[in-house]
Amino acid sequence: MTFATLKSNVRSQVFPYGVPENLSTVIDNYIVESLVHLQRYVPCYQQLNVTNTDVLSGSTANFEEYIRTSVTTAPDGVINRLYTIDSDSDNTNSSSKFDERHYKQKSFQDITEWIRNEEATDYLKVDTTKSASASTTDPKNVQAGAQTSADTEERAFTGIWAKYRGKLYIAPRLIDSESLVIEWTGFKKTWADNDVVDGDDPEVQRAVRLYVTKEHARDWDHDTESYQMATAEFNDTVSGMIWECNQKEIQGKQIYPDQGRPY
Repeated sequence: MTFATLKSNVRSQVFPYGVPENLSTVIDNYIVESLVHLQRYVPCYQQLNVTNTDVLSGSTANFEEYIRTSVTTAPDGVINRLYTIDSDSDNTNSSSKFDERHYKQKSFQDITEWIRNEEATDYLKVDTTKSASASTTDPKNVQAGAQTSADTEERAFTGIWAKYRGKLYIAPRLIDSESLVIEWTGFKKTWADNDVVDGDDPEVQRAVRLYVTKEHARDWDHDTESYQMATAEFNDTVSGMIWECNQKEIQGKQIYPDQGRPY
């Protein structure tokens, strides 16, 4: 389920006659708070985070650039898998829009070595018309929004990535029709509408709905009784989710008793 679908479902459950216009943003913030709360107390929901970022949104570039490597903010956690998909199946080297190109984790030094080995080629020239990144922690030559729809290089079959000072450096850089997909474990605190959430689990939807209900009752209805009832139900729901998460961990250890194996 996408985050947009989860928001729509919760809104219709809590406000069957429609969300008050002046509270639309407030309700969305409550939904985000509920998901962060669940991650804090139910470790299972720190897993399987997926971030999907298009290189271009219309004419807006979503990546910075470091000498023809793509640069973006790294997720706050452990990256399990990083790959790209291409929205244009007619591009050279793309068999379909579901054609995944996987990138291997390396060090930032490996990124700079790759640049050094390839710097004689034309496509590694820095575009002098783009503005420098405003971040003081970036290396020199990082450019803000350097990607354009006029770029014509072919899509890479594979590549490397490195995490450095809170940023991801991906080489070679992505082409304008690609999207970067990151699967990771950790605390996620922001969601785009197309991000995948575990909303198919009825307990997740119930917990989010109860969280929104109790926060709205406290902050806007000033209904102490409704707030206390929803809070009690929310806490019971989260307790059940914690128990279920612990059971999954126990079952995983029984299947993979070797501590060196994943569970």
